[in-house]
Amino acid sequence: MAPAATNLLLLGDPQQLPQVSQGTHPEPVDTSALSWLVDGQHTLPDERGYFLDRSYRMHPAVCAAVSALSYEGRLCSHTERTAVRRLDGYPPGVHTRGVHHKGNSIESPEEAEAILAELRQLLGSPWTDEHGTRPLAASDVLVLAPYNAQVALVRRRLASAGLGGADGVRVGTVDKFQGGQAPVVFISMTASSADDVPRGISFLLNRNRLNVAVSRAQYAAVIVRSELLTQYLPATPDGLVDLGAFLGLTSTS
Repeated sequence: MAPAATNLLLLGDPQQLPQVSQGTHPEPVDTSALSWLVDGQHTLPDERGYFLDRSYRMHPAVCAAVSALSYEGRLCSHTERTAVRRLDGYPPGVHTRGVHHKGNSIESPEEAEAILAELRQLLGSPWTDEHGTRPLAASDVLVLAPYNAQVALVRRRLASAGLGGADGVRVGTVDKFQGGQAPVVFISMTASSADDVPRGISFLLNRNRLNVAVSRAQYAAVIVRSELLTQYLPATPDGLVDLGAFLGLTSTS
């Protein structure tokens, strides 16, 4: 297709999750065309295209954390639209909730309970956005987890608390909700420690996955994690970078 065209326009965000591919391709055609064009940088160089530097979804406090994580500090919030958002008694931005647990791998009852407890405190609080003020509803909350087992567990707990169903809290994997949004997003990291992560800690702390998860939040993102999760020594330079990025993200709370 490209040789037949005078110009080729590529649109996308290599800092988010790629499409699932069933094929196997040799380097360097094993990545998307846009990823190849970016060439390992977090944002597109000016000489190679245009970086859209305004977010209309995220409150400035959320956007600043996401911008530092994945966009070299170049992404800004469209404050005329987003800065008006307010949840009474609850500050905007990225928050971290440490939960003590051991031996959890793909599901964590402790994190599910912590999310439910904080959720109960938030529901009904006055929520203000560009459309006015109303009580925060269950449908205004999104819970994300890396594993289907944790998704199922959280759904069961919410259902038993009367917060499930079509008008209730939405729950799913990060991959499923790419493109979605909610005023408040809870992110359950699930695993107790690096040794408990079935697909390796690089999957859990993948910067693209974290970017997608946190940037679903219009006002606040709450990362719920074990206190032991980051107590390990990375074996590779990339692993060290991923750990540092996660610690930087969670230190913004």
